[in-house]
Amino acid sequence: MKGSAFSLLICSTITLLFGCLWCQAAPAKNDAADPAAATPKRESPKSQLTPEQERGLRLLKSAEAEAASLEPDMRAFVLSRVANAYGRIDQRKADKLALDAFTATQAIPEPAEGDYCAAVGSAGDIKSWIQQGVLYEMVHKDKADEVEPLLPQATAPVRDQITSELVRYYESKKDLSRAESLLSQLADSERYPFGAAADLVTALGPEQSGERMTVFNQALNNYEQHAKQSSFGGDDIGTFIEGAWKDVPPALALEAIGKVLEAAKDQQSDSRYSMTSAKGSVVLNSGYDLRLFQLLPILEELDKAKAEALLRERSEVAEQLRTYPKGMQSLQGGSPSVSFGVTDGSHSLTGPAAQQQVEAQLQDRVQEILKKTDTEPAGALASALGLPVHGGFQGSPRASALLQIAEKTTKKKPSVSKSALDEFSGFQEQLTPKEIPDVARLPELYLRLGDVEGAKKALKILLSAAGKLYDLDLDQDDPNRSFKGAWPSTDLWRKSVQQAAKISSSLPEEIISELQDPEIAAFEKVAYGSALAGGSGVNVDAPILISECRKNGVASYRVSF
Repeated sequence: MKGSAFSLLICSTITLLFGCLWCQAAPAKNDAADPAAATPKRESPKSQLTPEQERGLRLLKSAEAEAASLEPDMRAFVLSRVANAYGRIDQRKADKLALDAFTATQAIPEPAEGDYCAAVGSAGDIKSWIQQGVLYEMVHKDKADEVEPLLPQATAPVRDQITSELVRYYESKKDLSRAESLLSQLADSERYPFGAAADLVTALGPEQSGERMTVFNQALNNYEQHAKQSSFGGDDIGTFIEGAWKDVPPALALEAIGKVLEAAKDQQSDSRYSMTSAKGSVVLNSGYDLRLFQLLPILEELDKAKAEALLRERSEVAEQLRTYPKGMQSLQGGSPSVSFGVTDGSHSLTGPAAQQQVEAQLQDRVQEILKKTDTEPAGALASALGLPVHGGFQGSPRASALLQIAEKTTKKKPSVSKSALDEFSGFQEQLTPKEIPDVARLPELYLRLGDVEGAKKALKILLSAAGKLYDLDLDQDDPNRSFKGAWPSTDLWRKSVQQAAKISSSLPEEIISELQDPEIAAFEKVAYGSALAGGSGVNVDAPILISECRKNGVASYRVSF
């Protein structure tokens, strides 16, 4: 993966929970005698907060103050997370902090040439990630007019993404001329929003046929510019034609279909393409076959003879269309989404593919053992101990089985649950960094058994594991060059703080105060303060990216914050 451009993995659907904490004071008995008393009084939000929320706010204010001394990327990140937390309590404060976070991103330096860990548009592009989240929320709070002046300060991917979002926003508000104007700004973009363009063509109405054709031609020209880089998905030229072909002259729709099919034929490869939804699945031998499957139902209505000639050439597509006569529309048919996949056309399993098969077999063994837990808990435990410690794609097979057995037997067979946890604790030192996250559930499971001392010991194991991950993140020979807020060690410390809160209310802040890295300490303070301020003790903020970027490439995944 080294040297390639990694797609931006940002959370485009950050959700803030708004809490209205104002209430009316009881009116005085003699309203007529006291005019002021007749007007309901608003108490401050602070007076409505629980002690837990007050404590959370104290931590958030402390983190906000400390943010000024942090590096620009972590400063912007901390401010954005504090803003998320305030969204439940004080929306005005949340909005101000979000803008402060956006402003703080301006100080994040541009990545060095060739630095694929932080390249614009990559998984490590924290600047874009924060900017996109702030501006997206502003659009959906009906602050689109305030967003447009900020766009020049955003990175190129964010400008395109938010401009696309503004197009959709103005479409929803029936301000079609503004939507069309903004869409024209993306006419040459590699991230052209085909879905929004199709919606706009339809929304313009038959009396605006000229504007419809302008948008249709704009989308088609964009596809021709970037055909070699185009991919299959839910927002591409194929879905654009599906959505807009009825609203333009047949000749123009036929021209578009012809260009898309010709380009797909020119890009033949050994890959196989799949589409899956709740309605079924289709696997085709080439991108050209996929486009035929998608567009032939339309072509059949526009030029039946041409459609039949193409079908005679591709019997496999014809067979699939007999099952799904409307192509992609048949797969969608009320299903919320269609997923796309691309695999190597080779049927032999070697290298990574063979390893994945071995890992899948191990996972099947784990599932077979877990099925025995309800009827033979002791036997399931014995079988789990026979699993290898290492070798699972997502962690340790033995660790995974033991933890799930412990969870399933907490109430019905606590002795088995306790044995499973103790067995796990006995070999946790052998776990690799990839397998360490399994440790995060240990304290909570001990608490379910009422074993507070066991939970405390498990917490020490968790903190030790986080320290080991931190040393690995700092590795002098091959350090993790991802954004520090996304380090695996940062995430495991966050989980440690969450687990500590279940043991004792004083433990989380003790852990945070002992962290030697001030940036990670600030992050953990926000994470814990956010959970407390939410009032439920459950962290419900937007997902974050956990990432490693080393000499051999980037590995990233998302977790709930």
